[in-house]
Amino acid sequence: MATPHQATPQSAAQAAPSADAVYRKVTQRVIPIILLCYFFGYLDRVNVGFAKLQMMSDLSLTEAAYGVGAGLFFIGYLLLQVPAGYLVKRVGVRACLGGSLIAWGIVSIATLATRNQTTFYALRFLLGLTEASFFPAVIAYFSLWFPSYRLSKVMSLLFLAMPLGVIIGGPLSGWIMDATHGGWGMNGWQWMFLIEGLPAVVLGFVLFAMVVDRIDDAMWLSRDELAIVKSELARESSDKKQALLPALKEPTLWLLCAISFLYNVGNYGLVFWMPTMVKALGHLSNFEIGVVSAIPYLVAAAAMVLNAQHSVKTRERRWHTALPVFIGGAALIGSVAASGAPVAAVACLTVAVAGIMSTLAMFWSLPSRILAGTAAAGGAGLVNIGAAVAGFVGPSIMGVLKQLTGSTTAGVALLAGTLFLAALLILAIPARYIKAAPR
Repeated sequence: MATPHQATPQSAAQAAPSADAVYRKVTQRVIPIILLCYFFGYLDRVNVGFAKLQMMSDLSLTEAAYGVGAGLFFIGYLLLQVPAGYLVKRVGVRACLGGSLIAWGIVSIATLATRNQTTFYALRFLLGLTEASFFPAVIAYFSLWFPSYRLSKVMSLLFLAMPLGVIIGGPLSGWIMDATHGGWGMNGWQWMFLIEGLPAVVLGFVLFAMVVDRIDDAMWLSRDELAIVKSELARESSDKKQALLPALKEPTLWLLCAISFLYNVGNYGLVFWMPTMVKALGHLSNFEIGVVSAIPYLVAAAAMVLNAQHSVKTRERRWHTALPVFIGGAALIGSVAASGAPVAAVACLTVAVAGIMSTLAMFWSLPSRILAGTAAAGGAGLVNIGAAVAGFVGPSIMGVLKQLTGSTTAGVALLAGTLFLAALLILAIPARYIKAAPR
């Protein structure tokens, strides 16, 4: 019987597997578990938007205090982004992925113990700290397997976790809050944090069993398949920066950081306030708010994958990255104009979310076109700093403007403006980094 990396005489006589066939196998093995983990990570990050529907009155929080608390996650997240790249190098991808998941699951569960504004702030900050190393570790893990020209499609699959976090998590969160309220002396939002935090802890241990730090340790690949993966990676690695410090001198890396900030102000400002915006459209239960909030993300899930696939088919990247986020900004303006017509407002929000999500998947294939090796995780952390700052700024601005004006209109208009600016900066990315993928 042949060992995993050894070919039998019969298999040696057969034609070598194609690169596409090998990468289908790699994708089926690598992506689903990471997607599931990222789903619960995103859910544990944003379910506070649904908890707000109950916990604000329980904790006597103001609109501005909620916005700051929601955003404090990203301050903790921000502090460890670049150090997370070095942590990945020091302890390995496997330890960072599994350890981060277990830690943030515990903190998410602990959020049920929130008693006042101070503990709310502290736990949101701590949640950001514990989740900080996960995404850079994911980028480093994917860079072990996928050349950059395959990465936009892979990232579109990963980022399905974000719309799914609302499609599934929204109705689930609303249902948990309605169904469990008062059980064992706990409010519905407390039960929600408990039930939705537990899977992250379990999945952390699963990652320790499944993830490898080197592709040579992947015993589920044959020797020929492993050779194909190594060949695909070696073909483009010579043109990339391998160490982080030299990569910091690359202006395009800082341009990507600015783009990440601008479109994520729109993204996170919208996601943390979507339940509140939907609630303002009519008298709905928490479950119904979750269902309506899921509609835009259901459409976005399809739009993300279709946009990435069409980019590969047409071999065009720039407009597939810039145009969706511009459309998203225009649709946000439309949602404000249609605020008196709930169906039209939800339709505009749907287009806005689809645009933002479609750009997200395309954008995160770009850092890997510049960076490899140690720089891949650290550079991803640097670009993600833009997203982390935006995650604090977006919800906070929405909270302040909501408290000052009594509506979300001014805040939504501001979010749209940041999306327009993001689209313009995407068009400024040098052609060598956004050129079409090879066939």
